[in-house]
Amino acid sequence: MPLIMFLNLKGGVAKTTNTVAVSECFAAGGKRILMVDADHQSMAGELMLGEPRLGTAEKNRQTLHDLLSFMLNDEFQSEIIEEYITRGGSNIIDVRERLDCIPCSHRIDEFSTNMAKAKRGFQSNDEFLRRLNRVRHHFAQWCNRHYDYTLIDCPPTFVIQVLFFLGCADYFIIPSIPDRLSVRGSIYLLERLRLRGFKRIQCLGTLWTMVRRQVSTHLKIIEHEERQSGEYARMPKPFRTYIPNMSAIADAMDIWQEYPTFQAKYQYKPSHLFEQLCEEIEARIQAVR
Repeated sequence: MPLIMFLNLKGGVAKTTNTVAVSECFAAGGKRILMVDADHQSMAGELMLGEPRLGTAEKNRQTLHDLLSFMLNDEFQSEIIEEYITRGGSNIIDVRERLDCIPCSHRIDEFSTNMAKAKRGFQSNDEFLRRLNRVRHHFAQWCNRHYDYTLIDCPPTFVIQVLFFLGCADYFIIPSIPDRLSVRGSIYLLERLRLRGFKRIQCLGTLWTMVRRQVSTHLKIIEHEERQSGEYARMPKPFRTYIPNMSAIADAMDIWQEYPTFQAKYQYKPSHLFEQLCEEIEARIQAVR
């Protein structure tokens, strides 16, 4: 089943918040979900697992960094991926059994240093990437066998782990605030993907996030995009559902509290918005297949 990246080269557009919320929403709807944190800040992993369990995963070397490191070894087999999964993510009781997580680690920055590559016997960056490219399909195939959706929270840059997922994911969603800088980040992302030759992965659309209807600029940009005028004609079609800047969503990111249901965590309006968004995501996947 699909691997979906939440990706934008502009930071601060609520990629992490929406990756976590969509993961929990799909799981609340009965889907089996794997959430992968690909950002070295590890915020998605912490929101999903809580700080103590994230620390345990770090201590036990059960992070994305450790998985990618092992995938460089000749003895790697896809069955080993199971050992890097942390079961029962989320502080929502009724979704835990359907929501798993691969947290990130600050150690993943080692992949961007020549020293780390040299220690593993690679003479160049290209050689290093070729090895990861040869095994990345094993990750996608394993996820397809075990989960309905794999959702990946990405940092705002093309670091090695992002390149890895761009080579094996099926789709990406672009979270974007309806302001000029975020829109430019979205358009720049599409240009970078084209220049790098990533033709297989498909964009499901733009997800307007942190929308404030009292901000006239937000409404104007949404309107311009709907008319596909000017530079906004270059943006992927937005989802009809947009995510407003609501205190209820910010409150839902309190990892120290436990909730019985998805609606109890996100409250009535946001929970229904995320349900509508998940329906749209599934509909767009069906439309582009």
